[in-house]
Amino acid sequence: MTSLPLTRRLALGLALSAFALAATPVLASDKKKAKEGEGEPKVDPVIKLQAMALPIIANGRVMNYVFVETSLTLSPKADPTAFAGKEPLLRDKIVRLAHRTPFTRPDSYVALDEARLKAAMMREAVALVGPGKIAAVTIVKQTAKTRMAPPVQPAQPAKP
Repeated sequence: MTSLPLTRRLALGLALSAFALAATPVLASDKKKAKEGEGEPKVDPVIKLQAMALPIIANGRVMNYVFVETSLTLSPKADPTAFAGKEPLLRDKIVRLAHRTPFTRPDSYVALDEARLKAAMMREAVALVGPGKIAAVTIVKQTAKTRMAPPVQPAQPAKP
């Protein structure tokens, strides 16, 4: 009975060593390419920000919250570490700004005015990291906390 588990261990050991030997040339070629100086590993120029909960405010009342996922695209000349540690500051500024002057759309309680939000984020990001380092702001996704009917629009007079 003891020989059966030993056989399984031996078979498993041989299989793992064969796998390790098969993977070795691939790992060696990656190291060789890195040593040859084909270029430094490319850093992703897109910084994905954590989601922010921004209010929908109408007539001085909070009607809803929208969770917004955004990303910043760095310009090619920007240092990727320039934004390190500054994401919480940017998110804080945007949330404070959204409470002061909300990004509410006149026709929806479940979506924000993307153009105004992008402009505000660009303005605040440039103030944090300096001009010329942020190429674009992208709104990845908007998710409303609660589904709501659109606001009631005033009746338009009939055209003759």
